[in-house]
Amino acid sequence: MHTMKTGICSITFAQKQPEEVVALVKQAGLDAIEWAGNVHVQPGELKTASRVRKMTEEAGLKVSSYGSYWKAVDSDGTAMPFEPVLESALTLGTDTIRVWAGTNPSDAATDAQREKIVTGFHHALDQSRKLGINLALEFHANTLSDSNTATMDFLDEINHPNLFTYWQPIYWITDPVYRLEGLKQLSDRVLNMHVFHWMFRPGAGSWIESTDRRPLDEGSRDWNSYFSVPLNSEMDHYALMEFVRGDDPEQFLKDAAVLRHWVAAQYADALSLDR
Repeated sequence: MHTMKTGICSITFAQKQPEEVVALVKQAGLDAIEWAGNVHVQPGELKTASRVRKMTEEAGLKVSSYGSYWKAVDSDGTAMPFEPVLESALTLGTDTIRVWAGTNPSDAATDAQREKIVTGFHHALDQSRKLGINLALEFHANTLSDSNTATMDFLDEINHPNLFTYWQPIYWITDPVYRLEGLKQLSDRVLNMHVFHWMFRPGAGSWIESTDRRPLDEGSRDWNSYFSVPLNSEMDHYALMEFVRGDDPEQFLKDAAVLRHWVAAQYADALSLDR
């Protein structure tokens, strides 16, 4: 039986200082924070990473993961350095780094582009494994892990024991059956989940313009089905809230209470079945 802990991605409150994020998460009664590598803890800024780790732990919280924006290669195909990302994760005291499989959609990447990404991942994984760090893919559009099948193909191609994936209800494919089947297909390789409830309007423009962030409790039916899927029983997992309606701290506190209730109910049921 795996455990599911609760937390937040600090990118949710990108404009707030780390101290404010910690205070909110503690008030919400969540377990952990994934610290964002593009705002709160930049790669290689080890003094900041150390300070953020200390304040997180002093609040009784865990650093679930380092939410990096390392993509193996940048948009022009240049290899991205991994060492500063790894050093920051180690300083934060986490064993998980969220990473991105390139910058091209899986059905549009050339063989040469794919080869560069694969090479970059092998290099990063070799370094990470020596230090007990897992990498986990961002399950996201415009990467080599942008669909159920593409993600499984990439994981199989890399074939490394320290590579996993995150999972989220991919908002650009709104079919709930596709989403659930993907989670079941990937379940043994899923490390953490990004939790949100959005309505998506295809063709409405940018990501921001095409998504309507809803209160989390409106997604109760979907999320109870997602949480019912058993994940890898040998690992702990985190359900990490990502973005809230209106970037509103009050909405966050309401959503956090909903998430805690879902997880407690789901895992109480599972534990009772195990006995």
